Amino acid sequence: MGKRRPVRAETVSAVAAENAGHPLDDARAAIYAEALEPILQGMEAIRALPLKNLEPATVFQPVEGKRHD
Repeated sequence: MGKRRPVRAETVSAVAAENAGHPLDDARAAIYAEALEPILQGMEAIRALPLKNLEPATVFQPVEGKRHD
């Protein structure tokens, strides 16, 4: 996986227009890009964690019980 580039307002505007059918003006697209960037940085940091061989904190394991008819 290549290095991620920062989110650009042009990208936000193009995705909004193409996928949602909702074009954005340049100012609003810039605000959204600024808001999305820290979220994507956080996701990138989580993906970099060495979690491959770890199990979740809770694992559901069903237990057979007695039926009370």
